[in-house]
Amino acid sequence: MTSLIEKRSALAIVVGEDFRDPRIAFEAISSVDQVAVVSAGHPLALRQSGGSIGLADLADHLQIVLSDPTPVTGDRMFGVLSPQTCRVTGQDAKHAMILAGLGWGRLPHWQVARDLAEGRLVRLATRALGRDSQLAAEAYLAHRIDEPFGPAAAAFRQALKRQLGV
Repeated sequence: MTSLIEKRSALAIVVGEDFRDPRIAFEAISSVDQVAVVSAGHPLALRQSGGSIGLADLADHLQIVLSDPTPVTGDRMFGVLSPQTCRVTGQDAKHAMILAGLGWGRLPHWQVARDLAEGRLVRLATRALGRDSQLAAEAYLAHRIDEPFGPAAAAFRQALKRQLGV
């Protein structure tokens, strides 16, 4: 969002509803399922074999969360349930830390599907993180309403929409 507002980019993909700006148009393109996961050897994975995990159980363990390096979010935190957090600036780092057994967190299902299927990660069974420990967020193609698309942005937009079937 910051790059759009500051006119450093023509398009952005934004996931979620938290940040709207009257200068920015949002076009829904897809839904992104976020799932709560932990490495198969993590104490939370072992604990849940007897049933579901409660909020207090989650709070006892390190939660790996994304940190926004821009001023858009300020000091706001989203989806943080544990007082013990480790902040990272990218999904790949978060994924690697969760795989390494350092903590738990939510990641896009597309990013962890293979790890889940092959048993490296397990979904956390808790209603505190959404039905089936999953939340769906809408993904949007965002652009400034006062800036017309250039040829590259227009071609990218069309290719993305074609690829996603929208």
